[in-house]
Amino acid sequence: MRILRDVRFAVRTLTRSRGFTTVAVLTLGLGIGASTAVFSVVNAVLLRPLEYPQPDHLVRITSELRAYGATDTGVAPAELVDYQSRTDLFTAVAGVLPISANVTSGDAPVRVEMMLVSWSYFSILGVAPQHGRVFGPQDDLPGVANVAVVSDGFWRRSMKADPQAIGKTIVIDTDPVVVVGVMSPGFRHPGRTLQNDVDVWSPNGFRAPGTAALSRSRRRIDSCLARLQNGVTLTQAQERLAQYGAEVRRQFPSDYPSADGWRPRVDSLQDSVVGSVSAQMLTLLAGVGLLLLIACVNVAHLVLARSARRMREMAIRQALGARSAQLMRQLVTESALLAVAGGVLGLLIASWTVNGVVAFAPSRVPRIDQVTIDVTAVLVAAAIAFGATVIFGLVPTWQLKRTDTVTAIKDVGLARRSGRPGRSRDLLVVAEVAMATVLLIGAGLLVRTIVGLVNVPLGFDPQSLLTARIALPRPNDATRASYLDPARRVTFYRETLRRVAALPGVDQAAMSTQIPIGGFNAPLFVEIQGREVAGQSMRPVMHSFQVSPSYFETMRVRMLRGRSFAESDRAGGDPVAIVSDAAARTYWKGRDPIGERVRLGPDLPWMTIVGVAGDVISRRLSDPAQPILYRSLDQASDLALALLVRTKAGARDLPESIAREVRAVDPELPVYAVRTMTDVIGSALSQRQFLMRLLVSFGAIATVLALIGIYGVMSYSVAQRTREIGIRMALGARRIDMSLMVIRRASLLTMAGALAGSGASLALSGLVRSQLFGVQPSDPLTISTVCALMVVVAAVAGYVPARRAATVDPAIALRSQ
Repeated sequence: MRILRDVRFAVRTLTRSRGFTTVAVLTLGLGIGASTAVFSVVNAVLLRPLEYPQPDHLVRITSELRAYGATDTGVAPAELVDYQSRTDLFTAVAGVLPISANVTSGDAPVRVEMMLVSWSYFSILGVAPQHGRVFGPQDDLPGVANVAVVSDGFWRRSMKADPQAIGKTIVIDTDPVVVVGVMSPGFRHPGRTLQNDVDVWSPNGFRAPGTAALSRSRRRIDSCLARLQNGVTLTQAQERLAQYGAEVRRQFPSDYPSADGWRPRVDSLQDSVVGSVSAQMLTLLAGVGLLLLIACVNVAHLVLARSARRMREMAIRQALGARSAQLMRQLVTESALLAVAGGVLGLLIASWTVNGVVAFAPSRVPRIDQVTIDVTAVLVAAAIAFGATVIFGLVPTWQLKRTDTVTAIKDVGLARRSGRPGRSRDLLVVAEVAMATVLLIGAGLLVRTIVGLVNVPLGFDPQSLLTARIALPRPNDATRASYLDPARRVTFYRETLRRVAALPGVDQAAMSTQIPIGGFNAPLFVEIQGREVAGQSMRPVMHSFQVSPSYFETMRVRMLRGRSFAESDRAGGDPVAIVSDAAARTYWKGRDPIGERVRLGPDLPWMTIVGVAGDVISRRLSDPAQPILYRSLDQASDLALALLVRTKAGARDLPESIAREVRAVDPELPVYAVRTMTDVIGSALSQRQFLMRLLVSFGAIATVLALIGIYGVMSYSVAQRTREIGIRMALGARRIDMSLMVIRRASLLTMAGALAGSGASLALSGLVRSQLFGVQPSDPLTISTVCALMVVVAAVAGYVPARRAATVDPAIALRSQ
C-alpha cells in the first residue's frame, strides 16, 4: 500500500509539472528508442550467434597471398582433399563454390544463384530440409551430380510450392536435375554469394573423373566450410594449418612460389559472415550510445533544475514530520515513473525506427532480414530505464541529504547562492556539447568521404549507360554443351550485339566479361616475354577483361597510345591485347609496352600488346586503378557476358527490348541484373551511405538536444541572477552588456565542449578510419566547421535568455529575494 501511495503521489506531482514531465519523457524516450533500434540491428547482424548447432565449432578455410595483400584467394582441389583428411582437426570439410545458372524448365528462363558444395555441406551445418532430403555419401561424384536441393523461395516462385516437388526434374544450364529436397524458409547460405541469396545447391566432388592428379596451382574453389573436432580451438586449428602450409610449400615449390607468400587461413564462420560490416556496426553502436548519453544529460539538466526549486518544499515537509527515507523514496518513485514512461515510449519509437533502419540498410548487410525488436532488445530498454531511475533518483536525494532544513525554510535564495548545482549544470552542458561534437565530426567525415567517392575519376562515363548480364550455359553433359565451342560463342555475342545496337534509343552497345565496379573477379598471373619484372620479386598480376571492339568507344575510355581492337582481330589471327596505363606504369616502368608480348600461362599463346588504355576503376571506388589486361572477345570469348548500352535521351522500355532481342538469338537465355551504371555505383556506396545517414540523423538530434540543454542552463542562470542583473543595471550597466554576458557564457561553455569533443573524436578515430576515403580523422576543415556550428548553436540557444536579461526591471529585481 505504501508503494501505491507513493506512486499516486508521484503521478499527481508529475502531472502538475506537465512541461518538465513531457520534455523529460520525450527526451528519454527518444534516446532509449534510438539506442534500442540500433542495438536490435547490431545484435541481429553482429552479435547473435549463427543459428546452427555448436556455431562456435564452424570455421571457414581459405588462403592468402601475402606478397599481393590478397587475404581470400580460395582453395585448390588438392588442398580440399588434404583438409578432408585432417580428421584430427575437423569432423568434416566441404568445398563451396558460388555460381549462377539458367533455369529453363519454368514459364520463362530465369537466372538463379547456385552453390556447388561437397556432399557433407548440410551435415556440417547441422540443418535439415522441410521436404525431402539433403545430400549424402551417395551423391559424392567426381563432377557435379544431377541432383539439387532448392530454397523455400525457389520452391514457391518457380515450382508453385508444389507438395509433390520432390523427385521432379528441373533444367539447369540444359542439364536435367532432380530436386531431392527443399530447405526451410529461414535457411540462408552462411557466407559470400555472387549477388543474392542462394536458390539451388548441387553436390560437387571438385575432382575430374579418372586418375589425373588434382591441381594445386588453380584455387578455383571459393573456400571450405568445416566443423572443428570437439576440444580443438580456432587457435589450435590455425597453428596446425600453418604447419601444413609449410609442409606443402616445401613439397611442391613450383605450385607455391616463396615470392607469393601463400598461407592457409582459417576464420570462425561467425567472423566470416559479419566481418565485412563489423566496423560499421560498432561505429553505429557507438554513435547511438553517444546520443543516449546526450538524452540522459538533458534529463539530468531538468532534474537538477527541478530539484533545486524543490529544496524548500522538501525542507518544509521534513519540518512537518516526514522522514528523510520517505522523501528519498518519493523522489526515486518519481524518477522511476519517468524512466518507465520513457522506456515504454522508447520501445514504441524503436518499433517504428527499426523498420526505417532496415529499409535504409543495404541488402548485402548479412542477416539484415532477421532484425526484430526481440526479448534481448526489450531487456536492453529495461536496463537503460533502470539506469535512468538510479541516476535521476539519486541526484535530488543526494542534494536533500546535504541540505539544512532550517536554513532551507528561512532562505528561499539558497539554491541561487549555491554554486555547486550551477557548476554541475555547466559541466553537463560541456559534456553534452562534446558528445554532440563527436557525432557531428564523424558524420561530417563520412559526408566528405561520400562526396570524395562520388567525384573519383572513374576513367569512363557512367551517364546514360545501361548494364545487363547474360550467361551462356555450362552443362555437365558435354553433348549439350554447344557454347563450349568458341565459334558458337562469338556468333552469339556478335548477333546479339548487332540486334541490340539497332534498337531505337540505343546510341552504342558493347560486350564485356566484366562491369567496372559491378563485381569482383580475382586477378590473373601474367608472364612478360623475355624478362623478369624489373625490381620486383613478385609475379605480375592483372585483372582480365575480354571486350568487344566497340567497348572503349561505348564506355568512353580513352586510348592513350596505340590502337583499339579492330574487326580484323579475329580467332585464328595473331593474338593481341591492350593494357591499362596502370599496368604500363607498374610493369614497364616508363617504357612503351606496345609491341611487347604477354601470356596468361605456359600453355597459352603469347599476345602482342597493341594499345594502352586509360585507367578505369574496376573494383572498389576507394581503390586505386588496378592493372588491367584487355583481350578481344573474338579471340578469347567467355560464357559470362555483360551487355553495356549507351542510351539516347528519352529512351524507355529498353530492358524489355534487350531481353526480347536476346531471346530472338537464343530463347533459353535470360537477361538479368539490368541496372544503370549510376545504380551500380550507388550500390558500391550503399554501406557508407547507410552509416552516413544514420550518423547525420544522430548528429542532428544531438544538436537539437544540445541547443535545448544550453537554453535551459542559460534560462536558469538568468532566473538565478535576476537580483544581480538588477543591481548591475541600477549601477549603470547597459542592456547590451547584460545580453552579451549571457551569450558570452553560453559561448564559453560551448567552445569548451567543442574542444573536448574534437579531442575525443581524434581518440575515437579508429572506429571510422576504415570507412574514410580522401580525408583524415583529423581533417581541420571538418573539425573547424563543426566547432563553428556549435558556436552558432550556442548563440541561438542563448538569444532568448539574453533578451530576458536585457529586459530585467531593476526596481522589480531589487525587491526579489
